[in-house]
Amino acid sequence: MRHRSCRSLILLALAVLSPALAAAQKLDKEDKKWLDDVRPIMLQDEDKTYKSLKDKSDRLEFQKIFWARRDPNLATPENEYQAEYVKARAEADQRYRIAGQAGSTTDCGRTFVLLGKPDDVQQEPGAGLVQPQTWTYKDRPGQTFQGGRATIAFDAECRAPVGFSAQLDQVAMSRVVQRSIDYRKGKDGHLVRLQDQLPKDTPAWHLVRQAAPREDFPLSGRVTHLQGADGGPVVLGVARGGVGAPAAEKTVPVALAVVATGSDGQEAGWWGRSANAEVQPDGSAAASFQLALKPGKYTLKLAMAQSEKGSVTSFPITVPDFGQVETLADGTTAPVPTFGSILMTRGVEDVSENDPEHAYANFVFGNSRLIPCSGSTFTKNDVVSFWWRVYGLRPDPASGKPVARLSMVLMHQGRAIARSEDKPERSPAGGEIGPLPLANYQPGKYTLQLKLSDNIAHKELTHEEPFEIQP
Repeated sequence: MRHRSCRSLILLALAVLSPALAAAQKLDKEDKKWLDDVRPIMLQDEDKTYKSLKDKSDRLEFQKIFWARRDPNLATPENEYQAEYVKARAEADQRYRIAGQAGSTTDCGRTFVLLGKPDDVQQEPGAGLVQPQTWTYKDRPGQTFQGGRATIAFDAECRAPVGFSAQLDQVAMSRVVQRSIDYRKGKDGHLVRLQDQLPKDTPAWHLVRQAAPREDFPLSGRVTHLQGADGGPVVLGVARGGVGAPAAEKTVPVALAVVATGSDGQEAGWWGRSANAEVQPDGSAAASFQLALKPGKYTLKLAMAQSEKGSVTSFPITVPDFGQVETLADGTTAPVPTFGSILMTRGVEDVSENDPEHAYANFVFGNSRLIPCSGSTFTKNDVVSFWWRVYGLRPDPASGKPVARLSMVLMHQGRAIARSEDKPERSPAGGEIGPLPLANYQPGKYTLQLKLSDNIAHKELTHEEPFEIQP
């Protein structure tokens, strides 16, 4: 293990989650037809991945995964969203057909498919087959708009204003509700099959599904929120269970299972795997987990099984929205700068290949594995680094790059004991503070406070991370 001096964050955009793309392969007639059929809701990254698949069997598996990612309830035999989509696309094809173009692929048709029937339509005079129209949408259950309503003007060829397509892309992304399912590849170079991505029958799954609580040993979980390769948030977590592992052991085998339940009572995501958990000095065992969830409030139910023992714990989490946008004075939209979680680590390891059963397999970025802290309480013997990440910084129109200033203040019991200069950041999207030897600090409660000023958006962000040093 080694520590590194301050540098850019190991691209915590989680590129490791993005499927590797193979050389482009010509699609056959059936492949092209399927692609045309789902065009209104296909994401750009999905399109690239599908076209890059060499094997017909992988393309067929992709199609299964594609619809499963949009299935609101995997426990039912029917994919409710797929049935709704097929019906809406057929209606859009009939309503909004333009010469040489299917109705569902026009801006009118895609809007109809993604947002539904508008609440109000105002016809404008015109000579085309489809007259210019202005559509109005109002807030509905599960679908809200800035200011409570959205108004979209379409021309005689069903085209929306420039930039509207990017907003529809965001809506299409929100239709992916099962983000724990993805297009990753296995060691054989093929897509991991859908059935192999669904929860496995392990002792941890039996625990997490039980209604009655169980606690054979203390169990806790710590989570951080970062942005995934698809632009949506990813929950990275560390589970720590007091399994009473022998001091001589470096790792112990455990099974982990995690289920996230939304405020509507529906399961929104899950994760489960066996791992070689790292034995901590107190005999507890720590291992990582990962969930891809939509922004919102959830209850996270976490289970760990070790030998004949097992424990379950639950705690609330709030997943932030890293894709927020705001409307500017000129009517255009721009991203809203947002801090990701500050990730506390004990070091970094070089890896040539990620072992899926490693305790911290979910913290591998490129060829580096971060060793996360399993809690926020430390001793004076510890050395800690703080990784920060910010999303949605406004680019400078001249250079195309964001311009930001970062300052850091370390607080001890409400008093500033150290601070950095307020200076321009060469890589304002993220970085590392540390390594910080805690031997230099007295026991007590501390807070690391970061302030970042977006010079282009004229916004200031503040993020705080509390921790404690014990005697």
